[in-house]
Amino acid sequence: MPKNFFICFLLICMNGFGQTFTPTEIHADLAFLKERIEEIHPNPYKFIEQNHFQQIYDSLYRVEKSLTVKQTFTHFLNLTRAIQCGHSSILVDERLIRPNNVNPKFLPMDVAIFDNKVYVSRNLSENNLLIKGTEIIEIEEIPIGKLIKNLSKYTFQNGDGKNSDVELYYLQRNFRRLLYLFFDEQDELNLKVKINKEVKNVRVKTQPLAYLREMEAERNPIRNAEFYKNIYLSELNAKTDILRIRSFDGNEFENGNFRTEILNIFKKIAQKQTKNLIIDVRNNAGGGLDYADEVLKYLLNKPYQKYQISSSSTIREKKKSFTASRFYEPSNSYLFAGNVYVLVNEGTFSTAVYLAAHLKNQQIGTLIGTTCGGAADGSSAGEFTSFTLPNTKFTVNLPLLKINYNTTTELQLIPKYEVHQSYSDFMRGEDTVLDFTKSLIEK
Repeated sequence: MPKNFFICFLLICMNGFGQTFTPTEIHADLAFLKERIEEIHPNPYKFIEQNHFQQIYDSLYRVEKSLTVKQTFTHFLNLTRAIQCGHSSILVDERLIRPNNVNPKFLPMDVAIFDNKVYVSRNLSENNLLIKGTEIIEIEEIPIGKLIKNLSKYTFQNGDGKNSDVELYYLQRNFRRLLYLFFDEQDELNLKVKINKEVKNVRVKTQPLAYLREMEAERNPIRNAEFYKNIYLSELNAKTDILRIRSFDGNEFENGNFRTEILNIFKKIAQKQTKNLIIDVRNNAGGGLDYADEVLKYLLNKPYQKYQISSSSTIREKKKSFTASRFYEPSNSYLFAGNVYVLVNEGTFSTAVYLAAHLKNQQIGTLIGTTCGGAADGSSAGEFTSFTLPNTKFTVNLPLLKINYNTTTELQLIPKYEVHQSYSDFMRGEDTVLDFTKSLIEK
């Protein structure tokens, strides 16, 4: 065997391309995965009955043929997604998408989905014909409706509980990566699109992430750097401010001191004598719960019971302070007494839901938007563990702790006013939810 061929063969085997797993290996890993979920996860049957979970497991266990790496991934994904916990996941590894330093190539555009139709949201490709609003009818001769169903099988992110809007949210958010998983890496993709009512076939070159970032910076330059901060206060008018909180992950905040930043924001709001405050936590995936408490203490006018954390009975080590019931006191200064409006959507998850749920519970804030992606009463999160399936080597992440928000017994956090972004506003670059809120304030 020629030396170069042998080296290439080894690289292929190492990367998992062409690798398959026998029914025996899949059965063993499925049993291992089910056992670990039931042993580790603090609340695996919150959203699914145990007998239904068993039925799903039994159907997956009946596999009688060898599966490829990709087929095995989606096979196991059916089981991890069955518990409908947004903090539980099976990881996409380098056998499915190569790491960034190997430059995997993706479809160079973002998309928006309305009524099961896919439109170009931002075009980062070399083809200038694909303007915003271009409808994508087919990709690689697969009608878009059928393709969406196929891509949903690979959706590796999800929310808490069963919510088709949340599933569509993550499909749209991860569209280019899901295409990569479905088609494998391609140098080009053939698209059938509708431009100004005319149907055309176009070839689009796929591009690495570095190219996409470069094009994003070139075509969508940052006009206001403040707007892209995790915490950002802006003025809508003399009486109304907008507080956007993109994340509650303390490691991402510029000054490293969330408490000080929030204090300065509410001090500014008090000095300005703002009458209306819009808090935007759309697409906020969460973070540390204590960060949300730092915001709530300037909004809630009476003490409230904080979250409680407990571990699964099968986990021996338990942090004593986690089980304590604590009350959080409102701030003595800069307490906001005006009207509060909270913007939420399918991407509002974890700590962001904790914030919104406490405001709703004390009837302080009016929730506007769409049903949140995270559960309203609590989540399984806090601390996590990872393990590798013995035969197929997929890595699974599971939460260790059960968190009670002490807000409601309802599973979903539903806004008072359900408002969806419209296609017409999308095309005009307008925010339907924010515009509705402005109208509500003016009334």
